[in-house]
Amino acid sequence: MNEWYKLDNAGKMFHAVSEQTNSSVFRMAAVMKEPVQPDELQHALDDVLKRLPMFAVKLSKGVFWDFLVENKEKLFVHYENQYPCAPIDPLETNGFLMRVTYYKKRIAVEFFHSVTDGTGALEFIKALVYQYLVHLGKDVSYASTLIDIHDEPSYYESDDSYQNYVTDEKPEKFKEAPSYQIRGGAIDQTVAVHGKMSAEKVHQLAKAHGTTITAFISALLIAAIYKERLKFRAYQEEIKIAIPVNLRNLFPSNTLRNFFGVVNIGMAVTEKTTLEEIITEISKQLREKVRRESLQQSINDRVKWQTRLTARFIPLPLKYHAIRYGYRSFSERTKAMTMTNVGKVHLPESMKSHISHMELILYPTKKSPINGAMIAVGDELVITFSRMIKEADIIRTFFRELSKTYNLEIEVYSNDSR
Repeated sequence: MNEWYKLDNAGKMFHAVSEQTNSSVFRMAAVMKEPVQPDELQHALDDVLKRLPMFAVKLSKGVFWDFLVENKEKLFVHYENQYPCAPIDPLETNGFLMRVTYYKKRIAVEFFHSVTDGTGALEFIKALVYQYLVHLGKDVSYASTLIDIHDEPSYYESDDSYQNYVTDEKPEKFKEAPSYQIRGGAIDQTVAVHGKMSAEKVHQLAKAHGTTITAFISALLIAAIYKERLKFRAYQEEIKIAIPVNLRNLFPSNTLRNFFGVVNIGMAVTEKTTLEEIITEISKQLREKVRRESLQQSINDRVKWQTRLTARFIPLPLKYHAIRYGYRSFSERTKAMTMTNVGKVHLPESMKSHISHMELILYPTKKSPINGAMIAVGDELVITFSRMIKEADIIRTFFRELSKTYNLEIEVYSNDSR
C-alpha cells in the first residue's frame, strides 16, 4: 500500500496560497570548496530519499483536503538553469515537491514549503552533503548531529506536531495592526543578493547592544526601510518584520515537517528615533513574543481555524479561496518583510573542511517583494535578500550601514555572479 501523509497545518496554507507571484519555494544551498560532481550527487540523493521517505512525496487530490502520497518515481539532479525559488512544476520533477540542482561549486535543494520548513530542509541537506562526500571517497566521519542514513525512518520524523500540541485554551481576541508595505517595479524573476561576513563579529556587535543577532539585524532593517522609504512622508506607518520561530525549541519534537510559528516585531520610526532605541524596542518585543505562552496561542489559532474549515463540508476550492483571502488580507498586510534565521549549522569537523559556506533563500511575494534569510557555518554568516522588484535601495542601505557604521567586511554577491 502507498504511504500517505496529511498535509500539516502550515502545509495546507502554503499549498493554498502558492501561485506565480508567490512560489512558496525556498532554497537551502551548500557552497563546496570544489566543483560539484553530478553523478556522485545523484547517488547521494537516491540514498537520502530512501532514508527520508517523507520527502519522496507527490500531491494527491482529496475531496476535503489534498494530501501527500509516496512518490516511487526517481528525482534527478539538474544543472541549475533558472532563477532561485521558481515555482516547482511537477512535470519537470516527476511529481516531486522539491528539486536538487548544482552550479559550479553549489549544491542547492529547493523545497515547496508544504513539505517541510527550514529545520527539516537543513536536516535533509546535511544528510545529502554528507552522503555526497562519502560517495566522493572523502575522509568524513559520521556524527550525531546528522541523520543516520542506515537507520529505519522514524514515525516521529513525519509527525504533525501542530496537532500534538494544540490545547483547549480559548484564544485571546487580538487584531494585528497593518505594517508599511514595500512597493516597487515588478520583475518576473527572483534576484538573490548575498552578503557574506564574520558570524563571530556580528554576534559580538549584537552582544554589545545586549541583544541577539536576529533582533540586531531586524532593527537595522527597520532603520534601512525608514531611511529609504518613509523618511519624507507625512504619515509614518509602523514598519514590521515577520520572524519565523522554530517551535521545536519550546515544544519538543523530532518532526521534519513544518513546525514553526511567526511573530511580527516592529515600530513606527521618526526622524528623532535612534538606532539604539530601535534595537531596544525590537529586542523587548522579540523576548515577549517568543515565549511558550504566546506561541501556544499561535498553534491553537492555526489548528482551530483549519479545524473549523474541515468540520464543514465545504468543497476544496472554496476552502482554499478562504485561506488565500485570509493570508492576503491579514497575514501579508501585517509585515513589510520576513527575515528568517536558521542560525549556526552544526556539522562534523570532517565535513566543515569541504564546505565554504551555506545560503538560505526565502521566496519573495507580491505583497512582500523583499524577504531575507540568514544561515551560518563556522565563521561564515550569509545574509541573503531575495527580491522581485527592480529597486535594491533598502538592501544596499542595509549592507552599507552594516559595513560603514560597524566596520564589518562584507562580500556581496548576487545569483548571477556565481
